[in-house]
Amino acid sequence: MTFKIKGQFFFNVILFLTIVAFCIALVINFRPLYYYFVDHENLAATVNLTREGLVEDYRHLLNYLNFPWISNLKMTLPSSSNGLQHFADVKKLFLLDYGVLVFGAPISVYYLRCLKKRQMLWKLIAPAQIMLTGFVFLLVIMGISFHQFFVLFHKILFRNNDWIFDPTKDPIIDALPNDFFLACFVLFFVLLIISMLALIVVGKKSLKSGKSK
Repeated sequence: MTFKIKGQFFFNVILFLTIVAFCIALVINFRPLYYYFVDHENLAATVNLTREGLVEDYRHLLNYLNFPWISNLKMTLPSSSNGLQHFADVKKLFLLDYGVLVFGAPISVYYLRCLKKRQMLWKLIAPAQIMLTGFVFLLVIMGISFHQFFVLFHKILFRNNDWIFDPTKDPIIDALPNDFFLACFVLFFVLLIISMLALIVVGKKSLKSGKSK
């Protein structure tokens, strides 16, 4: 018996956007990763703060970026007007990510349940393989030159140059080294690749199950 879910392309887009949004949310809130760099690169000393002081500033920063009801960024470290504007722009992207996640999660669950009920999870194999190829390609490109990748990433997402921080005016940038951002991107792509592989494995099991009946 064949079954075609109306708007399957729409459901696939929602599913993969939700997975991307979920992986982003995990990475940006995975504080132990930052604490690792704080300890192993002695970041607190670079901005003349204690470890506890820097961790507290990072907590304030994440709270500001994560919660729409927090309208002012308050840190011990000073911030310029351009720096504050950049963080305000980042906050919009954070909230957009959470919006996609909240909107897409129930739709994705519904879609997966429909496919599972009709033993059609195998339909996820092809799109997951395409996404997997794309993510691996981006990971390789990033590995060749993270600096160029990082600059291009900012130019795509932001319409101004506020992301180019002056350490004398926005010392927080010295507490957020490139190695930390590189680790965040690597973790993000690893999570995406694992997610795509999981969909492919589940899809192939569904296909084998369907053939055995």
